[in-house]
Amino acid sequence: MKKTILASALIVAGLLVGASVALAHSEHDHSYTSIKWEFTDQTNANINAQLKKYSQVKSFGLSIFENKIMDQYGVTEGRTFDAKIDNKLFRFQRTTSGIKILKQMKAERAFKAISLPVNKVFQATPTTMTTKSHAAHDHSHFPYEWMFSEKIQKRMENKIKSGNLNGLFGLSKFDRAELEHYGIRVGMTFMSSALHSRLMGKLTTGGIQIMKVVEPAKVAALPQRIGKSISLHN
Repeated sequence: MKKTILASALIVAGLLVGASVALAHSEHDHSYTSIKWEFTDQTNANINAQLKKYSQVKSFGLSIFENKIMDQYGVTEGRTFDAKIDNKLFRFQRTTSGIKILKQMKAERAFKAISLPVNKVFQATPTTMTTKSHAAHDHSHFPYEWMFSEKIQKRMENKIKSGNLNGLFGLSKFDRAELEHYGIRVGMTFMSSALHSRLMGKLTTGGIQIMKVVEPAKVAALPQRIGKSISLHN
C-alpha cells in the first residue's frame, strides 16, 4: 500500500514539474520584434570571431549586463530580432543566457527596420558647442542617434511637456553605464528622440543636459541634418 502511494506521489510530482516547465516556457515571448539590434563593436567582433573559428556554432553567451540592456528594450527571452554581424544580417533569438542564430537574412531587410539602441540610419551632425572643456572629458559628438528605452522616453517626454528644460535629466547608474557601454562618455553630445522631436543632449557626471530640441516638422524634412532648433543654452 505504501509503495502504491509513494509511486502515485512520484507520478503526480513528475506531472507538476512537467506542467511548471511547460508554463515557464509558455511565458516566454516568441514573437518577432520589427527592429534591428545594434551590438557594440566588441560584442560584434566576439561573435564574428566565434563564427569564423567554429562554423557550426549557433549559440552565444552574453554578459548579465548585455542581457539586461536587451530586456530594457523589450527584446526578452524567446523573442526574435535581426542584427548584423560583420556586415551579414542574421535573425537571432534571445535565450536564457544570451542569443542564438536562427538563419541568415537578406541584407536589404536591415534598411527597413529601426535600429536599437543605436539608430545608425540617422547620422547626427556635430554642432559647435560653447562649453568649457575639461581635460578628463571627451567633448566630441556621438555620430548616431541614441534610442532610449520606453521608460526613459516617457520621463523625457514629461520633461519636455513641462517646458522646464533647464537643469539635468537624472539617470540611474545602469542607464549611465549603458550609454558608456556604447561609447557615449561624459562630456559627449548626442542626438535622441522624444515627443516626436529630436533633441540634443550632453552626458554629464550628474545626468543628461538637454542642449536643444529640434522641431518635429524640420526633423521629417531634414533627416540627415539638424534643422531649426530651440537653443536652451547659449
